[in-house]
Amino acid sequence: MALTQIQEEIARALNELSGKEGSKARITEALLAKKIRELNKLESKKKAGIALADLEAAVSQLEDDGKSHYALTVNSANELMIEKRDESKPLTQEAHHRRMQSEKSMTLLKGTDLSAKQKTAGKKGSGSKQKRTKRESLSIYGDWQNSADG
Repeated sequence: MALTQIQEEIARALNELSGKEGSKARITEALLAKKIRELNKLESKKKAGIALADLEAAVSQLEDDGKSHYALTVNSANELMIEKRDESKPLTQEAHHRRMQSEKSMTLLKGTDLSAKQKTAGKKGSGSKQKRTKRESLSIYGDWQNSADG
């Protein structure tokens, strides 16, 4: 199964965060999103989360490769927790449904964020902004004083 760009970045960030083979690691959604922004030099969406569907696809790809297994959990604030384990453990159906409902109101990292960054990488300093026009000031106080003296 071919992964999308954001799913590939999630898998890459998971590999880097989970460390050496055989080590166990607990990774929060915020830490994973921060690592993705860091790897891609993204300056936007500082508070963005990870879509559950993208995370599940990336995790299943890593497990299919036989590199490692992950357990997914959702805490009471519907934040994802990823834990490297000896065997995989998917989300419960109730937790999956709860997380999907909460994603409707969340800002999420998407593949378009990564591709937009690549498109604008060469456009910095293009100077396409329109210059301001000359400002002219009005002399209302001078006219007012002349009429009051008169």
